[in-house]
Amino acid sequence: MAWFINQSLLIILAAFLLGLLVGWLLWGNRKPEPNSTGAAAPVPIPAEPARTGHDDLERIEGIGPKMAAALRAAGIHSFGQLADTDDDTRRAAIEAAGLTFAPSLVTWGRQARLLADGDEAGFLELTERLVAGRDVDAAAQAQAAGRAR
Repeated sequence: MAWFINQSLLIILAAFLLGLLVGWLLWGNRKPEPNSTGAAAPVPIPAEPARTGHDDLERIEGIGPKMAAALRAAGIHSFGQLADTDDDTRRAAIEAAGLTFAPSLVTWGRQARLLADGDEAGFLELTERLVAGRDVDAAAQAQAAGRAR
């Protein structure tokens, strides 16, 4: 009986490894399908964005290296430019770079305006209220106003 169990485990392990190998050979070398929606191809984002003396957009909660590179590729290099840009333009900039998820995008303008105006204390106060880039105080106030109606 022990011999049968030993042999079965060996066969199961061999089949599993064979399945992994076949899967890797078939799926690992697939090329992405061409974009059939007619939208522009994603803009490649450099691994290390060039530092050209512009504002450090990554100071803003929710903007990392890839988001900052996408914004710079769209011509947004300073806090003032970011503050003056509407949410739709910001969203288009990150989507053009192949990025899609930016839940904190709605607070970028306020954060950028504080930094552009040199209000470090206000910026610090706002970022302390943010949770995952979202203003929890503003969300709570909006929810309370919705219940009051």
